[in-house]
Amino acid sequence: MRLYLGGGGSADDEALLWQEWVRPGIRCVYWPFALEPSAYDEGLRWYQRSLPDDVDVVLWRDLAEHAPGELDAADVLLVGGGNTYALLDHIRRTGWADPVAQWVRDGGAYFGSSAGAVITGADIDVARFADPNDVGLTDTTGLRLLPGLVLRPHYSPADLPELQERAGTTGLTVLGLPEDGGVAVVDGEIRNPGPGDVAVVTTDGAWILRAGGATPLDGPHG
Repeated sequence: MRLYLGGGGSADDEALLWQEWVRPGIRCVYWPFALEPSAYDEGLRWYQRSLPDDVDVVLWRDLAEHAPGELDAADVLLVGGGNTYALLDHIRRTGWADPVAQWVRDGGAYFGSSAGAVITGADIDVARFADPNDVGLTDTTGLRLLPGLVLRPHYSPADLPELQERAGTTGLTVLGLPEDGGVAVVDGEIRNPGPGDVAVVTTDGAWILRAGGATPLDGPHG
């Protein structure tokens, strides 16, 4: 499994994380469903501006128009930011929750920033700090690619009490992803490419995964 999860900063902010997955000539599929449909094309242009010219990015406007096998032609799935509830709702309504999770487990590379990172975890309700649940989602279970973990993007140290409360209430480990970084989850390990520090908050306490540091996926600990 190869997940690259950013805190929601710019391509420059997340540059060290992007270096983990960007390769010459890769083929990417972009899912913009956290955005309003009117913003899909601008989301596509943002990735096209941010990635090297030889990287191909294809926009999918509606998952109902695609079959799971089509993802096999892509090297990387890009899932961008916006409203996390709207994103998960679209994936669920079109029957893509299980197929995309299986594609990742089978070896497909996934890059998600902000909302795109949040949905890979056990639950997305951590996004309520920024996102209104206008779609009325009642089941906030994520894709569970990272069972037992919750991803909190746009993290700063001032947010630590919020993460501690969520860990205590849910029993889940919360990863605070800063805008200037994120984590690479590869081969059973969570690694912080940097430069920003990642907070790891459990029911037992909190610690910092610093740039260059790593911890096992099956039990983050300090």
